[in-house]
Amino acid sequence: MSVSQPAFLDLEGVSRRFGDRVVLSDVTLAIPPGRITCLLGESGCGKSTLLRIIAGVDRPDGGRIRMSGTEIVGPGRFVQPESRRIGFMFQDYALFPHLSVAENLAFGLKLRKHDKATIEARIKAAAETL
Repeated sequence: MSVSQPAFLDLEGVSRRFGDRVVLSDVTLAIPPGRITCLLGESGCGKSTLLRIIAGVDRPDGGRIRMSGTEIVGPGRFVQPESRRIGFMFQDYALFPHLSVAENLAFGLKLRKHDKATIEARIKAAAETL
């Protein structure tokens, strides 16, 4: 008897609307660990919206998302983006809207568990460069 490994990323019935426009309708997808997956489609079909929902930058109107078997989105459940450990390159170079500029700059350094002094020094150096 073999025990199946849960999908690394498991979407179940994910939906998203903007006003009357349905952008995502009942998206269900399971991506196994180690698998590279590509989303293809016409401009405006919902690819970026789906990625934003997976990363936690946007919230779905319905459905569930699990990472390695742990629910990160569902009824009454929403794990903040900085706790998901998901990298995302925005098409429009947007920042996490709920974080300050310094918090956005510190985001990756905190994930890599740099100490507070190192983070502050790196943020200061980046700000001086800009």
